[in-house]
Amino acid sequence: MKNIIVADDQGFCWGVRRALDIVDQYDEVYIYGDLIHNKQVVNQLEKRGKQIIHEVTGNEKNPVVITAHGTTIENLKLFEDLKLDIVDTTCPLVSKIYNVGESLEEQGYHIIIIGDKDHVEVEGIASRMHQPVIVKDEDDIRSVSFPDKVGIICQSTFSEEKFHKLAKQIAGRVKEAKIRNTTCSPTKKRQEAAESLAQKVDIMIVVGGFHSSNTKKLKEITSAYVESYQIETADQLKEEWFENKKEIGITSGASTSDWIVEEICSKIREYT
Repeated sequence: MKNIIVADDQGFCWGVRRALDIVDQYDEVYIYGDLIHNKQVVNQLEKRGKQIIHEVTGNEKNPVVITAHGTTIENLKLFEDLKLDIVDTTCPLVSKIYNVGESLEEQGYHIIIIGDKDHVEVEGIASRMHQPVIVKDEDDIRSVSFPDKVGIICQSTFSEEKFHKLAKQIAGRVKEAKIRNTTCSPTKKRQEAAESLAQKVDIMIVVGGFHSSNTKKLKEITSAYVESYQIETADQLKEEWFENKKEIGITSGASTSDWIVEEICSKIREYT
């Protein structure tokens, strides 16, 4: 008999739920990019009249939604110039990072952002800073020349443990560093719950979009303890993964709906 254990903290974070609740107040909108990093949820939104766009022309008749990840200052200026009706679902915890970075700059610190430079959230943060330096790993740190006085912040979904490790390395290479941990509390709780569960089971299934930053980090964390697989949907499960596995752990990223996790649990039960 297989025992399926779902992590205590997993699935939609409150920032994602907030974004979905705001969008649901409108019959038809244009969403600039993916509202959240989950293809299945985005597909459901499109079926309900929420159209995903990746370019703004100025001819949009319905409101344009800024996603939970935020957007750049340049995009905001463009939308304003085009006189578009804007619905902003930027997570307040992302907006807080903008404020922390701007405050550090006012104090004379050159901003270092730890995160993925190609992620929309990091692009939004960087656009509000003056020539920030963006790094995501030790290789980046070794290849960069840092200013003498730096303020270090990070992408909200970055691994807290990895953030402290990289921030310490940067601090060791500059004259003065002010470190501000801007990982969000829901991300921290999910990572802690996933790490705890991974130490108690025979296999971990991590559910979430393959392009979801926080889901990838959950997989990275659980893989340090136990055999782990990341999937988006139940049909990606493979029965052979569960041979001789009794304790099965499941966690999911902050953009993963409960119904997706439930489908995966049901599919695993079929293997028993």
